Amino acid sequence: MWMSDCLIVVDQKNEDLNTITDLAAAVGEVGTIRNVDRDEHVILATVPSHEIPVVTRMAGVSYVRCVFSYYCGQPPRRAA
Repeated sequence: MWMSDCLIVVDQKNEDLNTITDLAAAVGEVGTIRNVDRDEHVILATVPSHEIPVVTRMAGVSYVRCVFSYYCGQPPRRAA
């Protein structure tokens, strides 16, 4: 599976009144939150690459930038 480290900028004046905490929780359901900068309204997260369009369309997200993408193979199988 392809994974992407993303920078997500939150619009603090969005129509749905989603806070950065709400958006971080929503992104955390599909990926891993690395950092939340409340002063700059930015979330750093690692998400599956196929989920980036979903994150981009979330109400309150104004910008998403993929910083780094990589292939994460399946975990090794245990010996029988």
